[in-house]
Order: sequence, then C-alpha cells, then structure tokens
Amino acid sequence: MRYRRKGQKRRVGNGKRKLNYRKIGIISAATVVAFVSSYAVYSHLPFVKVNKAIAAGNRYSENEEYEAAINSYTEAIEIDSGAVSAYSNMAGAYLSIDDSESAKKVLYDGWQNTDNENLLNNYLTVILNDAVNTMNKGEGNIDTAISVLSVLEQDNSNADAVELMNACYDRCFSRYADNTDSLFRSSDENGCSFEKYKDIVERLFNIYKFNSSDDIKNLVLKYIIPASDSFAMNYEDALAYQDFLNGVIENVGTNDDINSFIACLQNAREVQGIFADIFNQLDVGNVDELRNFVVSDEYLSLRDKFLNNEDTPQENTTYVAISREAIILNKTGNGWKYRFLSFEENPESQGVITLWANYFEDDGVQRNSISYEPSAIDGNVYPHTKYTVTYLRSYTNSGNNTKVAKMNYRLSTMITDADGNTTETIVGDWGGSNEYVMDIETIESRIRA
Repeated sequence: MRYRRKGQKRRVGNGKRKLNYRKIGIISAATVVAFVSSYAVYSHLPFVKVNKAIAAGNRYSENEEYEAAINSYTEAIEIDSGAVSAYSNMAGAYLSIDDSESAKKVLYDGWQNTDNENLLNNYLTVILNDAVNTMNKGEGNIDTAISVLSVLEQDNSNADAVELMNACYDRCFSRYADNTDSLFRSSDENGCSFEKYKDIVERLFNIYKFNSSDDIKNLVLKYIIPASDSFAMNYEDALAYQDFLNGVIENVGTNDDINSFIACLQNAREVQGIFADIFNQLDVGNVDELRNFVVSDEYLSLRDKFLNNEDTPQENTTYVAISREAIILNKTGNGWKYRFLSFEENPESQGVITLWANYFEDDGVQRNSISYEPSAIDGNVYPHTKYTVTYLRSYTNSGNNTKVAKMNYRLSTMITDADGNTTETIVGDWGGSNEYVMDIETIESRIRA
C-alpha cells in the first residue's frame, strides 16, 4: 500500500478541470460557426432574396426612383415568378411614369403566371382607365372599343365595361363620319374596317351567349348598325354581314331600325340578281345585249317601282345607278335606304349601269331607256364612254325615204375627254333593217318640236 507523502498535492482534480475547459471551448467555437453558417444559408434562401428585392423596390418607389424600383421588382420576379406583390408593385411603378402599356403587360403576365385574381382585376382596370383617358382626349377609335370589349370578355358582368362600350359607340366612331368611305372602305390599315367592326359584333354576340342580360342584349342590338348616318360597304361585305346578322337576330332579337337596315342588304342582293347576266355580257363587250334587256319584264318591273314612286329600300331617284363594288347606306326619318355607287363616286368601277325612271312618252308610249359606262381602260378614266339604249316609238326610214312611226331601238355613244369635251353619235333603228346615224341638230329640233 502506498501512502502519500506529507505536503504532496493531488493533481487529479486540476487535470480534470482543464480537460472540461477545453471541451467547453471546442463546443462554443462550434456553436459560433454553426450560427454563422445558418445565417449565410438563410440569407440566400429564395424567399428571403425575393423579399429583399421587393423591399428595395418599395424604397425606390417611395423616393420616386421608378427605374431602379422596376429593376428590383424584375429581380424578384426572376427569382420567383409567383411573387404577386412584385408584379403589382412593378405595374404601379410603370403607371407612375405614365407607361400604361408596360403596366398592362406586367399585370397580364403576372396573372398568367400566378392565376391571381387581383392581378387580373388590376389589369382590366388599367385597360378601362386607358380607354377613358383616350376618349377624354378626343382620340377614341375602333381600337379603343376593342380594348374595352376585351375587358367584357374577361368579366361579362363588369358594369364599368358595359358603360364604356356604350360610350365608345357614340364617341369612338364619330371620327369616321368625315366621308362615307372612312368607316369600311378606308385604305388606312390602322383605321376602321369591316372586318374589325364585324368582329366586335360577333364577340358581343358570343358574350351574350354566356350572359343574356338586358345590358349585353342592348349592346349587341346597338352595335349591329354602326354609329353613322351614312356609310359605304363593299357589296361582298354587305352580303356576308346580312348572312351573319340573320343568325344574330334569331337569337338576340331585332327592332325596326335593324329590320330596315337588313332589308337594304337583302334588296341589294335581289337587284344584283336582276343585273348579273347583263353585266357578264357587257364585261365582254356585248353592248347589243342591252336591246333585249331594256324591254325585259324584270327590268321594267324594277323601273316601274321608281317610276311610280313605290316604297323600296333602294333610294328612289330618276337615274338609278347599279354597280357591283359597293353600296351606300343612308339613315332617313323612315329607316334606312341604300344606293349603289355611281361612276362619279367610284371611277375604279368595273362598269356602271344606270336605270332610267323618267316619264317620256312618244304618241302615248313610254320610253324604255338604260345606260352603261364601261370600266376605265388601264386605269385611265378618260376618254370616258357612255352608251345609252332607248326603246321608243319614232319615225324611221322605210324605203324611198318614207318616214314610218314604229317601235325601234336607239343607241347613243357619248365620249368625254379629260377637258370635259363630249362627242356623241346616235344610231336610229339600231339593229333594225333601216339603221341610220342621226345628227345632233336633227335630234335637238325634234325634241324642241
């Protein structure tokens, strides 16, 4: 057994304490390293970086540094495309610098990426505000109406959009009233067109299929007829529009104004049917076919409507132009009337026939007359030719210079040059056995007599 010497100190306790100090020191150092590492990891988490970018953007916006704010919001969206507040705040920054187009794009992209309804509502609100500002500046046009319509397509019960569509009808289409071609026959690619207008009515009709409220119904009925008292439509467009409208009114309904308007389109189709064959003959130069046509039942039946002042959708005038390119629709106190374009109104015409509805009798027999102006040659209006065929009772030669009164055809060919000078040749008993050329002096003396 071993004993401890007197005065000898035990070292076990001190050795153990030093060992504990070292352990504590090692553990403490590890704790600091772990804390620093955790903070570094946290600060690099995506949601933290997004929040920092948004916060920076907000500070820039408060200081009216909008470009810097937009860059910060863009950074946030690049990290997280679902950051709703980044889209919303960026749109606000764009609006602060009057860039509504960029604001709309940001809000729309945000809605597409997040399905957030607030972003969609804000997007629609910016569109409506843009439309109001445009109209207040007097700059509204068909594109303004189309933009408002897009809001109604997203939200078919949006009362503000309904109200603005009504306002657009009156305020956005008045700019196309300067001449009859401005609405549907303008060469301006950025202006109004039949295709764009018909698309508006068609889209309104589709909205009505999902929301048949009186507000939407009234919009459809209003837009069926453009907000103009006089405008031209290409004939083929008129046919297409009538076919389309037949389906619309079958589902939505109609009114007297619309019925009158559609009656014009239908009547134009019927009149073209009367003249289709003779136009085909005239297109290949068969002017002599006018002899049979001017005495045909279908021509005389139409002529007599004008002669007797019967009610018809076609404007009642003495000389009624028939052409194939376009019609002009005019609103009257009794509904809508229409007419085909004359050669003067459309020098590029493929050819114009003029129905004569004037009272002119020879020995109690009413004359039948018709005129035809062929299309310009190689785009040159002059010299301009006009053929007039008349079936009448008049005196013609019948051998040995004997004058006999009989029914016969007369052909007048009038040529006008660029200076307005005219040359006229008249053939009596045209196509008959005693055909002859008449001089103007003789004709004028007979008229005076």
